[in-house]
Amino acid sequence: SGFAMLASSSVQEAQDLALIAHAATLETRVPFLHFFDGFRTSHEMATIDPLSDEDLRAMIADRLVHEHRARALSPTHPVLRGTAQDPDVFFQSREAANRFHEGVPAAVTAAMDRFAERTGRPYRLFDYVGHPKAERVMVMMGSGCGAAEEAVRRRERRLDARVRALPLERLDEPRLLAADVGAGAAVD
Repeated sequence: SGFAMLASSSVQEAQDLALIAHAATLETRVPFLHFFDGFRTSHEMATIDPLSDEDLRAMIADRLVHEHRARALSPTHPVLRGTAQDPDVFFQSREAANRFHEGVPAAVTAAMDRFAERTGRPYRLFDYVGHPKAERVMVMMGSGCGAAEEAVRRRERRLDARVRALPLERLDEPRLLAADVGAGAAVD
């Protein structure tokens, strides 16, 4: 799709990761789709630690905002984009965009680290739960991750099973997933 997807699974995460996504999209020039389980998150009664205006200013560099605005379409400096093209030219332009997408995981990690330093709320791209040498791996995104984590921990205690949940609560990045799951584990 060309979008990077960032998922939240609680009210606090929805606020926090919205700022992280915005910081990362300005840094990488890749649009982010930040989403959460709408019903659960919008109907949950939870107390959150709101971000201050100072937190927002610390996470968003003015230089990146100015660069973003300078690239915007405007009648004062028109630009031709999206003309008709043959498949070979289309794929050349898709390949040229790869350099932006390749930097997304590092930019999101850096934004998460800056956010943690500022607020004390750390986030990672992936959360691992369960046996380190799992034979089966469950991959999930969103609010179902909490229930899956509980099930994995219970099954591990009761059955001594080698299972692991990999809640993709953060960044949907297939190349990272393939490297992090590792060989020898079946992905469900």
